[in-house]
Amino acid sequence: MNFNYDQGSYQQIFMGQPGFPLNGPVMMMPPNPNLNNFNNFNHQQVINVPKTSPNMNIPQNQMPPPFAGMQYVYVQDPMSELANCTGIEIKQQPEFFEMVTGCETANRYHVFGKTPQGYKYLFKCNEKSGWFMRNCCPSNFRQFFMDIVHVTSANPDAPGFSKNFASLFKPFMCTICCLCRPEMYVTLAEGNRRVGIIRHVCTLCDPEFNIYDETGKLLYILHADCCQCGLICSNNFFGKLSEVIFSIYGPGRGQIIGNILKKPASFSEMVTDADTYQINFPSTATPKEKLLIISLALMIDYQYFETTSSSDEEQRRRRRGHHMRF
Repeated sequence: MNFNYDQGSYQQIFMGQPGFPLNGPVMMMPPNPNLNNFNNFNHQQVINVPKTSPNMNIPQNQMPPPFAGMQYVYVQDPMSELANCTGIEIKQQPEFFEMVTGCETANRYHVFGKTPQGYKYLFKCNEKSGWFMRNCCPSNFRQFFMDIVHVTSANPDAPGFSKNFASLFKPFMCTICCLCRPEMYVTLAEGNRRVGIIRHVCTLCDPEFNIYDETGKLLYILHADCCQCGLICSNNFFGKLSEVIFSIYGPGRGQIIGNILKKPASFSEMVTDADTYQINFPSTATPKEKLLIISLALMIDYQYFETTSSSDEEQRRRRRGHHMRF
């Protein structure tokens, strides 16, 4: 299946209703020609088809389902869904294998979009990195790739109901003060088009990141106060129970126009290094800019809150505070 990432388009997907098992493969139909007015339809609109209605009259300009017991689900392309989101919640999947074995595994994240109808599951993010990078390098030095997969079904693991939307690449950087500052590149899967670059700026105390578009133009500046318990004690009990606020500014460093919030840990997050982030987008952010801000939240996790199990020195540095990591 092919998605158009630049235009608001709908796809009609057939899914089995509860109690009515499918007798064949899940099918995708072309967009309904009546759905010309993009704003008048909800991307989760469902048209149920009764199980016993073999001779039902369906207008010729609508695609009838192949058999009873099916339903239409209108699914937007990911850029359109991001355009409708005012905020995002990112949940890192707890890895209990790490807790038992002490061996660092690849991170997985689930991204939920905040819409007027509530939160909707949008993306799943899967890290791709080597064992040596995860277990022998400090997390803020780590090189990795990450696929951002657009989820188009309530069952994200179902074949044909997910598609690569974008990818992240963070190269290995042995950072020493202002030398070899960490960077991350964001690329759309369609056409392998670069969206932008995120750089961790060298500062004396307070964490700061810059977001640039594909031409190198500065879009946003993210800044946080280093005197937050969640940063100073990021990996002990008090730090995990504390929130950390990263404020988003425009290029002119005027007023705060958004933020990324690391939320206090839940019980499962207390015994692992999983974290939850909440994003409030700037009101003028475009879908591509929102994708960059989501990518920045993932980068923040590696720069400040991800642990490397076999690196005791790294964990001691984390506990001494951010000023040891500039």
